[in-house]
Formats: sequence, structure tokens, C-alpha cells
Amino acid sequence: MQIKNRIQAYLQTKSDLLGFFLLLLSLFGGIFFFGHLPWNYFVLGAELSGFLLFVYLVLGYFSFVRKESLEKALERLEMEKKEEERRRIEEKRELSEYFLLWVHQIKTPITVSKLLLRKTESEHKKKLEEQMFYIEEYSNMAMNYLKMQNRSADMDIHPVDLEACLKRLFKKYAPIFIEKQLSLHYEGLSAASSREKAEVISDEKWLSILLEQLLSNALKYTKEGSISFSFDRENSSLRIQDTGIGIPSSDLKKIFDLGYSGFNGRATEKSSGLGLYMVQKIAGFLQISVSVESTVAVGSCFTLRFPRKSFNLTIL
Repeated sequence: MQIKNRIQAYLQTKSDLLGFFLLLLSLFGGIFFFGHLPWNYFVLGAELSGFLLFVYLVLGYFSFVRKESLEKALERLEMEKKEEERRRIEEKRELSEYFLLWVHQIKTPITVSKLLLRKTESEHKKKLEEQMFYIEEYSNMAMNYLKMQNRSADMDIHPVDLEACLKRLFKKYAPIFIEKQLSLHYEGLSAASSREKAEVISDEKWLSILLEQLLSNALKYTKEGSISFSFDRENSSLRIQDTGIGIPSSDLKKIFDLGYSGFNGRATEKSSGLGLYMVQKIAGFLQISVSVESTVAVGSCFTLRFPRKSFNLTIL
């Protein structure tokens, strides 16, 4: 039954050819009949043409069967591909949910440890508080990285008050500035008129994450001196400059790569290879241009150039 159905399906694909052959046969039959031509020549020609058509159809049938088999195999592969993609997405979702849950859960012992440290008097208290602060920040970094995989749903592109955004970060990191005795400078953010704000086109939440990564990075590698923020209203650009250990020129092209810690990270064992990767990714979908200049033992300067007008989200 399957072979019969396959033959019928094949002949349906050749219906135009069969119809044309019958029409041509009828035409020549009419010519021979009305022209009183020898009928045996017509029969011989019809038999020869029929045999050639039969050979063509037989060869075509095997090609049809092979093509049909390939199409079924391709269809099966497509279904397997879709199933594998569905399974991969499901595994990724479950993995993300697990780590998000883990990060949320680890915040409880961090909070308890911070409360215990406040009640403890020790010569190492300040250092412990600083390390606890960074443990919490690394947990937040992991959470933000996971959220970054599906970020478009909760983004809102609009004018953002850059000064207010930075001041929240300065307040958060004030204990680290005090502990390391670093000075903080910023200019170009406060306007002469209180009605004028240092506004940039961005998403406030993700911009804060980006800026926090750069500030945290600057604090991490700056032992003395200062960290400066300078905003150029005319060019809508922000410069973040530190007097830290600097970045070797050989590392500059790779510092935004995932997992790349570079010479400084290996030397100080402080780099996760995730922070600057997140900076680049977030900057990408916020359409912020990021550039960096650095000199070893002098410091580094990151420049952010913001878009001048609103834009559609870019999914990376």
C-alpha cells in the first residue's frame, strides 16, 4: 500500500508531462488518420515514445523516492534540532533560576555576617568589613550577569540624571574611599542653573550597573591618589580616571573579553574577568561607546560616549 501511494504521488507530480504526451499522441494520430498515412508507422512511433517515457518515469521515480527520503530525513533532523533547542533553553532557564536563587540565599549569611562585624571589636574589623562588602558586590555581579541574558523586558530608555545616578554610587562606596584614603573628584555634572541636569539617554538601572562596575574596578586597582569623574555636556561623554596601577598595553585589546583577567588580575588575584565584559555588553545594548587609555603605574581612563537621541533596544 505504501508503494502504491508513493507511485500515485509521483505520477501526480508528472501529470503535466503525461497530459502533454497524450495530447501530442492524439495530435499525431489525427495527422496520420486524416492524412491517410501508414498506420503502422504511427504505432511504431507511439510504442517507441511510450517506451522512452516509461524509462524516463522509472528513473524519475527512483530520484523521487531518494528525494522524498532526504526530505523526511531533513524534516526529522529539523524536529530533533527544535527539540534540542527547546531542551537547551529549558536547561539554561533552570540553571539561571538556580543561580539566581543561590545568590538570593547567600545574601542572608552576608547580611548576618555584616551585623556580627558591627558588634565585634577587632584590629581586622575594617578589613573584614571591606572584604564582606566585595563579597556582596560579587554576588550582585553574578545576579546582574544572569539578568543580562534576558534584559529587554525591563528596560526603559529615557533621559537619565547622570549626577543623581553617580551620587548614589558615591554614597554606596564611600566606606571604601575612606578606608583606602582615596579622594573623589567630579566636574561638569552640576549645572549653573538648578533646572539644568547632566542628562544622558539611557536606561537608569542598567547604566547604574555599568557605572558601578567601572567605579568598583577603579577602586580595586587604585591604592592611593584619586578617582575623577568628568562630564562633557557638549559631547555627552563621561570620563572616569584613576591613579591606579594601570593596564599594560598588551592587555588593552582583551580586557573586555569574558574571563580575561590580564596581568593585573593574575598579579593581584582580584579580577573575576566578568566586570569589564559586562561593561562592554551593557554598553552595547545601551548604544554607549566605551574607550580606554591607560599607562602602567600612572592610571587608567575610561570614556563613555552616550547616544544623542532615543533609540530602539539592541538584542545582543
